[in-house]
Formats: sequence, structure tokens, C-alpha cells
Amino acid sequence: PAAAALAVACATTAAVLDHRQGHIPNAVTYPCLLAGFMLAAAGGGLAGIGLAFAGLIAAGMIFIIAFAAGSCGGGDVKLMAALGAILGLWPAIDVTLAALMVGGVIALFSMARRVQWSVLARNVGLFALLLPAGFRDAASVLKPRETHHTVRFGVAAALGLLWCLFMPGFTP
Repeated sequence: PAAAALAVACATTAAVLDHRQGHIPNAVTYPCLLAGFMLAAAGGGLAGIGLAFAGLIAAGMIFIIAFAAGSCGGGDVKLMAALGAILGLWPAIDVTLAALMVGGVIALFSMARRVQWSVLARNVGLFALLLPAGFRDAASVLKPRETHHTVRFGVAAALGLLWCLFMPGFTP
């Protein structure tokens, strides 16, 4: 219960700040990480610290890779690593998968909200008309405009955590 309460407090704080400011500050993630290791040490000694470290790696590794690719921010990496340390190995894996799924749904709704449906219909029509001339020429019509939109992953992490806590029978 203490780990769940700490995880909810950290994730909720991070989600609110990420939604409002667009980043998750170190002043949130580092204390959460430290508290996770302290809780693990108090509850399980050296074995607890080992599970906290394994959770940190399990939850943080995919986000380190995403950060290196430019797909997420450093605060997202540190938040997920902190949640992994708080929760331990197996719950960290569940929360990470749930958060990724929630993040995907948020991204889909975000994209759908920005779609210019008339432009999409025109481009699909042009693609269909140009297809007999060759796929490469037809596909050139569908090239995306370069814009930079991000998912506020702190929100997805908090929702993924809540999903795992309140609907454990329906987690990934």
C-alpha cells in the first residue's frame, strides 16, 4: 500500500505538471526515485533494493531508447524509472506496458483532432488517381508535413498506473 500511494502521488504530480508546463521537473522525479529506494530498503532490505533497481531498469530502459531517438523527454525517462524503483520489477513492467498503451491512445486522439479532413480526402483521392502511374509517384502525394507534436507522457504514465491499480484483472 505504501508503494502504491507513493507511486500515485509521484505520477499524479508529474502528470499535472507535464500537462500544464510541458515537462516533468527533476524536483519531482529525483525525490520519488530516492523515496522508492528507501521504501524498498525498509520493506525488503538488500533484496528489496535489488527489485527496485530491476524495476528502474525495466521501466526506464525503453524510455532511454525513446529519449535517444528524440521520441520523449528526459522527465519521462526519469518518471518511469522512479515508478519502476517504487513498484519493483513485475509491477513496473505492467505499468510500463499500460502507460505505453494509454500513450498510444492519447496520440491517436491527438492526431485525429488535428486532421484536416478535407485535405486528407483530397490526398487519398489523388493517391488513388495516381496509383496506375506507379506507387512511388502516388505515394509522393501522401508525404506528411513536418510538424512536431508530442504526447504528454506524464499523463499517460499516471493513467497507466491507475489502470494497473484499479483494474488489475485487465492489465497488459
